[in-house]
Amino acid sequence: MPLSIQTLPKLSVGILAADPMNFGAAIALLEQFPVLLHLDVMDGRVWPKITAGAPLLAGMKTQLLKDVHLLIDQPEKHFEDFAKAGADVISFSVEHCRDLPAALDQLGELKNANDPQRRILRGVSLDPDTPVDVLEPVADKFDLVTLLAVGPTTGKQEFLSRLPAKIAAVRRLREDAVIFADGAVTKENIARIAALGVNGIVTGSAAFAGNPTENIQHMLEQIASAPPV
Repeated sequence: MPLSIQTLPKLSVGILAADPMNFGAAIALLEQFPVLLHLDVMDGRVWPKITAGAPLLAGMKTQLLKDVHLLIDQPEKHFEDFAKAGADVISFSVEHCRDLPAALDQLGELKNANDPQRRILRGVSLDPDTPVDVLEPVADKFDLVTLLAVGPTTGKQEFLSRLPAKIAAVRRLREDAVIFADGAVTKENIARIAALGVNGIVTGSAAFAGNPTENIQHMLEQIASAPPV
């Protein structure tokens, strides 16, 4: 079945927030739920952190759909590696891509290593201060837009107040685009975020802090109770 708004899980859980010495147990836990396995890739240039690369993704053997977010400089240089490693969704920072239309075309040509009949979803992410207008020239080329709560140089204080306008702007550009909110998500605010009209939410530490099973179940329930998009 092709990936679409209808088939894509509504919660994407960042695996790097789990115990790095026991990713296997974390994956087994996530497999109990209808979620995406999310991997943030940082190179220490755009963001101060250095996280993980394609070999780690390739080693995560699971039937979960793998959602890769490239928060790196010149992400287009690494698309093929992550496609071969099993990514089902590849999103990247538009702010650090040299040629946005060409990058999205490149993503569109890659094969899904998990299922040759299923393409890789093409995603773009916007830092908090990046206007949605930058996507206008490529409105027909992306499938998913991730709206970040926190950027390399920005805080998260105004995240929720700024989301509605950005969501509306994306909808004007591409009504059927998948919109994810990423960052600053907690058990306390996830219902409010879901009610703003996003298709999905990315979370990390909020899922794995304390009791992960209870946390993820709670978040899925809050998302399910939000008005349909």
